[in-house]
Amino acid sequence: MAQRAGVSFEVDRLEVEDDTLVVSGFWSGVRGLRFVRPTLVSDDRRILATLEHKPWAHSDDCTWTAAFPWDGADVDADRLTLAVSSQVSVSLGDTGVAPPLRAVDQSAGDARLLGIEAASPELGDLLEERDALRRRLADAAAAHDEAARERAATARDRDRALQQLDEAIEAREAAVRTRARMQVAHDEALAARDVAEAELAQAQAEREEANAQRDEVLLAYRALRLQIQGEHAEQDRVASDDGPGAQDASGDEPIGVRTMPAARTVMSELQRPRREQKLVLSPFDLWIIRVLGVVAAGCFILLLLSILRVFL
Repeated sequence: MAQRAGVSFEVDRLEVEDDTLVVSGFWSGVRGLRFVRPTLVSDDRRILATLEHKPWAHSDDCTWTAAFPWDGADVDADRLTLAVSSQVSVSLGDTGVAPPLRAVDQSAGDARLLGIEAASPELGDLLEERDALRRRLADAAAAHDEAARERAATARDRDRALQQLDEAIEAREAAVRTRARMQVAHDEALAARDVAEAELAQAQAEREEANAQRDEVLLAYRALRLQIQGEHAEQDRVASDDGPGAQDASGDEPIGVRTMPAARTVMSELQRPRREQKLVLSPFDLWIIRVLGVVAAGCFILLLLSILRVFL
């Protein structure tokens, strides 16, 4: 390795800005040279430039700038060396004058690494590829973390879906049980309706029977009233013929005893048209009417209670 003669770098700016050491200035004597990724040597450290100012081509009209990661705020220019190619390495502490050839030849440790990097222009590209690979690895790690978070979210969604499925199954089973209970209640309601219909039919039959009994009582009452009226008329006629105190010649029936014919025996007589007669009611007739009215009302109330018991 040979240091190119006549190379100099005039430092225009050397300061720390946002954890970055910015180096800028003007090159001279480097015409025809191809700059690689700049390297800054500070004591035992070798620091590669960031890719912010790539490709670091020099120009006689513009300021050349490179930035290096830097920890701390103190900068000792006398302990900094800048290398930009296999033949260009300058110290920033002596206003950017290139050191003599022996200064480069006697370097050891990290200085030998600097010489190896400067001896191979392609090494800068390899380092760039290494940095790009590191960035891709970092991106892959971030993607892996994101995928892990997505898998965790998917697992949570799956657990939530399984829980919802279990709840749906429980709700369905509860609905089936409710439907079974409703079916039982429906069957019981149908059975109760059949019983109610049977009781209603029985109540209607009892009502019809009560109506029939009432009709028979009314017919018997009418027959009895007609018989009493006839007997009264007969007694009046006999009394008028024989005089007071006369008795029945037959003597077969005691005075004051009355016989009541059956209702069915007077049906034909009652159904025959009769001539209109003036109805005269005695106190006994009124008493009979009241008794029959009470009996009819009681029958009607019993019938009403039977109907209500059926439907309630």
